[in-house]
Amino acid sequence: MKKTAAAMIMAMSLCGGALAQEVEPPKSCDYGAPHPSAPEELSQFAFLIGDYKITLHAWQGDQWSPPQPGVTARWNGYYGLGGMAIVDEWFHPDPAQQADSPRGINVRMYDPEAEEWDMMWVATGAHQVQDLRAKVLDGVLTMWQVYPERPDFRAEFEIADSDHWARIAYSKGEDGEWVKTFKLAAARIPCAK
Repeated sequence: MKKTAAAMIMAMSLCGGALAQEVEPPKSCDYGAPHPSAPEELSQFAFLIGDYKITLHAWQGDQWSPPQPGVTARWNGYYGLGGMAIVDEWFHPDPAQQADSPRGINVRMYDPEAEEWDMMWVATGAHQVQDLRAKVLDGVLTMWQVYPERPDFRAEFEIADSDHWARIAYSKGEDGEWVKTFKLAAARIPCAK
């Protein structure tokens, strides 16, 4: 996981020139709505609804690194499948900065029987669908990967306010304890007026 975080930071530095530009406001701020019969747990991931600028921060043992200058990525979320799921898209960097940027999409659906989220992630360049799960554990929305099996990964979501949230990734340390590796910090992109 440390190699993954280092690779992400290196990729960000290679895109440095493109990242200094501002992002465009969303073309539409119609993100749909939950279906009337959607599980109420759909609200657990509702913070993803909207368009967000993302900065990456590496854990330095006692604090987060400063963000890379400029915008590093874009994360867009909306209600999909007629309001029964949350669909979110990832672009690195924002397509306004690099039209052919790498990208991925995630479909999140709550499974009432299992009392957890089922998620499928696919991205350009990955050539494989990842099967993820999430659940509120000890009051924190926590995500892990089921397929391909990845027992040394987990992520937690922190919601600061209606316009800011973060996804914090962890890996297992040598002692088997979870250790922070990197944070994706999100800030809402206002709609065009």
